[in-house]
Parts: sequence; structure tokens; C-alpha cells
Amino acid sequence: MRFRQAKNITLGGRRFRGNHMSLMNKYPRLTDLEAPAARRIPKFVFAYLDSGTGQDQAKDHNRAYLDGIELTPQFMRGRVNPDLTTKLFGHSYNAPFGVAPIGLSSLIWPGAESILGAAAKAHGFPYILSTVAGESLEMVAKAAGEMAWFQLYAPKDREVMTDLLRRAKENGYETIVVTADVPAPSRRESMRIAGAPLGSRGNSSFTPRVIWQSMLRPQWAVRTLLNGGARFRNMEPYAKQASADNLTKFIGEQLNGSLDWNYLAEIRKSWHGKMLLKGILHGQDAARAVKMGIDGIVVSNHGGRQLDAAPSPLTRIGSIRAAVGADVPLIVDSGIRSGLDVVRALSAGADFVLLGRAFMYAVAALGNKGGEHAATILLEEVRDVMAQLGLKTIEDVKQLNR
Repeated sequence: MRFRQAKNITLGGRRFRGNHMSLMNKYPRLTDLEAPAARRIPKFVFAYLDSGTGQDQAKDHNRAYLDGIELTPQFMRGRVNPDLTTKLFGHSYNAPFGVAPIGLSSLIWPGAESILGAAAKAHGFPYILSTVAGESLEMVAKAAGEMAWFQLYAPKDREVMTDLLRRAKENGYETIVVTADVPAPSRRESMRIAGAPLGSRGNSSFTPRVIWQSMLRPQWAVRTLLNGGARFRNMEPYAKQASADNLTKFIGEQLNGSLDWNYLAEIRKSWHGKMLLKGILHGQDAARAVKMGIDGIVVSNHGGRQLDAAPSPLTRIGSIRAAVGADVPLIVDSGIRSGLDVVRALSAGADFVLLGRAFMYAVAALGNKGGEHAATILLEEVRDVMAQLGLKTIEDVKQLNR
């Protein structure tokens, strides 16, 4: 007997297409997409996405700490229909999470920034575009609309900084995220082993090994070529020479170790919207930033990619909260891979959560469908965890372990 695949199906009051259900049954967790991503993109690109630094201990500790957070449910509360609405900086978002900035996203998968921006817009959560993304501020503003935030690596040249902020303002960005935790390039040993071009860390040439790895992934290679190769479209207007090597060198000279407290004050003076400082792990740094007019802190160890002895962000959130008070939003990233992790982080003291690698594994594995699939998984998982815990609102989640 033959059965036709259902074109549409209704579950829990939500209507799904048959192909969506098939994809969800095949990849019901974001971690299910890591292996397909590795098979679909070159080895050196996957190493860039997946690696930490040193022995990857900071990256592993991020995961271990999250896995150790237990959530104790309380029952007999009747039917719970969780509301994921989250208030942040005067805006109402449909989820307590957003997409963290990842440089060179379009090298991982061509057009990744617009794919994720469109998913963020469709579901009502922020997408943060990196200064060193493949697509430009202008391109992503069209895809993400009012959900677009901009992450700024402070350029050495103040005129470049001013112009990046001008472009952000003119294209509707209301929130910027200044990254503090890259005082110098990290060694990224796994990238070296994979043969990745290291840019400002060393050799930036496309070696025969890199070319061979690219040829083994023809779909990625063709799409990357059609997309213009490895691009830094936000920074290209400021480079005197357009070749890949010269542009990479220019970016390394501009963005590595430029930020200090005086420069942060200049950026704060130049930007009249909301401004976050990302990569903070010390309470004194957070308190000083808030006194300078920073609106929120992103507690982060850069996904374990900079210092292998850095503490996991959630181990520091209590001391940072004590330093800045109850009213300053604390956003957490690094190691978050699921809706369960989002709830864990909120219960541990975060006001909002960012995911980077998890979204990019989905796009690398599924291309144009990746952003939508990742968003759907996360939203379903957060709702499910809240329902299992008997929690109705995100505020209830934040009070769970306090």
C-alpha cells in the first residue's frame, strides 16, 4: 500500500508543510546539523567555524558548564501556553535570543548574512551583522529590516569608524555592539592544522591545499565564486587596494587591538542609538562601561576562540550583575546550542541570549533553508522547555533559579 506525503499538517495549533516536517524529522536538533555542515563545506572553512583556540578547553568548558545547569520543574499548574515575548532596550522581541555576529559568514556559506537576517525578521529576533561579514550593512538591512543590529570592531582610523556608524544609521540600525575581546589575533591552532588562510595571523594565500579542499566541495565552490569569493564588503570601501591579500592585511592593521577606554568614549559620543559592549568578563570593566553610557553588556569569551583559559561567561554573570546593578541588560553568548541552553542561560542570570555557531551550522548544512530551520527548532525547544517547567513567561524563566 502506498501513502502520499501530506502536503500540510497541523500540530499544536501550528500548520506545517510536509517538506518542513520531513526536514524537522531528519534534523530535529541543531547539533544534528554539525556533521552535514562538515560534509558540505571545505575542511578549512569548517575549522574556521568550529574551532576554539589552544586545546579548545575554553570552548569545552562553555559546554560543560551549560550541561551542568539543572532545571527543576514544578507540576500541577494546568495547561501552560508559554509566551516568549521579550522586552529589551525599549523593543519587544518574539524570542529571548538572537543571532551573534560571525565574521566571514558568507565564506562559511554564500549569502549567510541575508539568510539569517531574513529568518530573524520573519520571527522577530535580532540579527547582529559583523564588521568583517561577507555582506554589507546595506545588503543586510534589506533582509533583516528593524531586526538588524551592527557589531563594530573599532577601526584604528577614526574616519572609518565614523563612516561605518554613518552607514549604520542611514540604513536603519538602532543598536550597535562594540566588541572588546580581540586585543590581538589568537593562534587558532585547529585552523592551522586544516590549512586555513590565516589572514592577519600569518599566511593569507590560497594554497594548493586550500584549492583542493574547495574543489572537493563543488556546490560551495561554485556558489562562493558567484558570490565574489571571500569578501569583506563593509571594509572594502576603505581599502586602498582591492586584492584579497592586501584587503586582509588592511583589515588586520585596522581592527586588531585598536580599542581602549578613550576610544570607547569616542564611539559612545558618535553613536546616538543603543550601544552594547561585547566580550566583558570582569565586573570592574562592566561597571566602568556602564558609567560611560553603555546600555548593555554582552558577557562572552568569544566562543572560546581567543583565550583558552578564559572563564565561561555564565560563571561571571553573578559578579557582573553585582557590579552593574539590576537594571543593566546582561546578554550572554558562547556555547549556546539549543533552546534548552537558552532557558538555562536565562535561569542563570542572563536577560537575553545570542547564538552564533548553532545558526551557522544550520546554514552551512541547509543553505537557504538553514536560517528558518534553526529559528523554528529554537522557538519550539524554548516553548517545550518552558512548558515542561510550568513557566508561562520569560520573566518566569529568569526567576527559576534565583
